[in-house]
Amino acid sequence: MLAVSSTAQPSFAQCLAPSQQAAPTRLGAATNFGQGWNLATLRAAQDLGALRLRDSLRWAQIEREKGIYRFDRPTSSYPDALARAGLHLTLTLNWGNPLYDGGDTPHSPEALAAFGRFAAAVVARFPAIDALEIGNEVNGANFVKGPVLTEGLAHRAAYHLAMVAAAAKTVHEHRPDIVVLGGATHSLPGGFLWPLLERDTTHAIQGLTVHPYTTPIEQLPAQIGLVCQSPRTAVPPLYVTEFGSTSPERAADELVRSYATLASLHAAEFDWYPLNPRGDRQIPLVTRSGKLTDAGRAFRFVQTHLAHQIARDASPDAFTRIHAFGDKAWVLWGAPRTIHVGRSDLRAFDAVGRSLASTALALTEDKPLILLSPQAASAPPIKLGCSALLADSLYQFDYPSPRRNRTSDPFERFVRLGDRQLAFTVMPGQQRKGVPWTPYLGLEAYPGIRLDGTSLRPGFGAAEGSIVQRIALEGPRTIRLKIELRPQNTGGANFRLALRLGNRDLGHRQINGDTTASYVLPVAGRESLEIALGAAPGSSPGATDYRIRLYDDGRCMSQTSASHRLR
Repeated sequence: MLAVSSTAQPSFAQCLAPSQQAAPTRLGAATNFGQGWNLATLRAAQDLGALRLRDSLRWAQIEREKGIYRFDRPTSSYPDALARAGLHLTLTLNWGNPLYDGGDTPHSPEALAAFGRFAAAVVARFPAIDALEIGNEVNGANFVKGPVLTEGLAHRAAYHLAMVAAAAKTVHEHRPDIVVLGGATHSLPGGFLWPLLERDTTHAIQGLTVHPYTTPIEQLPAQIGLVCQSPRTAVPPLYVTEFGSTSPERAADELVRSYATLASLHAAEFDWYPLNPRGDRQIPLVTRSGKLTDAGRAFRFVQTHLAHQIARDASPDAFTRIHAFGDKAWVLWGAPRTIHVGRSDLRAFDAVGRSLASTALALTEDKPLILLSPQAASAPPIKLGCSALLADSLYQFDYPSPRRNRTSDPFERFVRLGDRQLAFTVMPGQQRKGVPWTPYLGLEAYPGIRLDGTSLRPGFGAAEGSIVQRIALEGPRTIRLKIELRPQNTGGANFRLALRLGNRDLGHRQINGDTTASYVLPVAGRESLEIALGAAPGSSPGATDYRIRLYDDGRCMSQTSASHRLR
């Protein structure tokens, strides 16, 4: 019933080598990081239906004398219990050892060789390990020590690659089945990952690990699509070894939405952080007493019904997310619209697995629906109601690229500074100190000016300067424009919002707090709408979250009238 067409969204699969076959995205949970296990935690993991976990071992606890490895503590022997429970382990190795380089992150030839021998001893000892993640958020300052930290980000990739190569060389002599993972970044910093992958001429990095906490779920395809445009010929498979939520109310929904999105991008692994409480506001899957949270219930439902199937993006348009798992399960969310179910045997569930009445279904932006069918189908047997939405800066934001066509983003974005119109350049993220760790649009000459799919920063105080987002409209018809602004520093910057339709100035207003502005715009013919946002005169530069949506309400009204006439 539902016709499916390509949405032209960037796919990580487009960057993969032809030999890398699509497979179900493995679902796991990040656990205790070498800080011990207890029986209740293991039972909780089993109650989740978890098949794999991500944890770590501390080198200094195991090699206390050079060349002698002792797995004689609960914190160093727990993988045995995981193996007995039938669980697989992605093991993170990050910390140094006082026996080498004074305990700093390994960097000398002696320390790197010793680190490689330690990694080989670990995988030889524990059959539960099938992936080895080298480093943890190595592009930050929290998990590196010594010269690797102090010599700066420009040298960090070389140091990290040396650790990955040292581990890969010795590990594969003992366990060629182990997948050695590198990258290990917080966020999606193309400016860090591109040089790293280009430098890896021996392909020691078999999987690329990222923790994209700072990327909104709706922007994951666009940002991952940009990161995967590394100069390296083929980007290794993607492993999202940490992703989570700080909202108890939204965590379950965000788990389902993020897993579905990344599974359709052919990520090899998705690990929710954390399994159990870590004291850092991230919502766990189980409580301290071992009970499942709503996020845990969502994890279990995904593990049971989705995680064993290969996923694909079956979205019919830019505003409606439909992810197919095999041919009997679908995850849906998006701009509000009704859903009419075409078969009585189709079952609908929310993120935590509660059954929903199929006669009262509707799409929402943040609460996914899971549809399960006993019969195979190429598309979900549903009919979507009308949507008046014409354009949405969140759903359609994309990054210009000479390597693929931009067919999903109707907005043209640039900077107007006085009489000059300046084109944005794609900045990959963390290409230098003091910039975002995710891709954005910017200007080399004005580094304070930034724009991405959710926030913008005019970056200058001149009244004539503004970031412009322009869209072509077709008339005659009436368009409803909705602009939402949420300044990130309410005590500082003020903004000036100005609108222009064709050759008509529609006025301006000053913004100094959370604002939702709505406009009704009669469009006579083919005209361009410009939405310009700059710093108010005399205001200090600042940033604001934003969202721009355009609606044609008459489109749905005419469809409803036609439907009534047909009756």
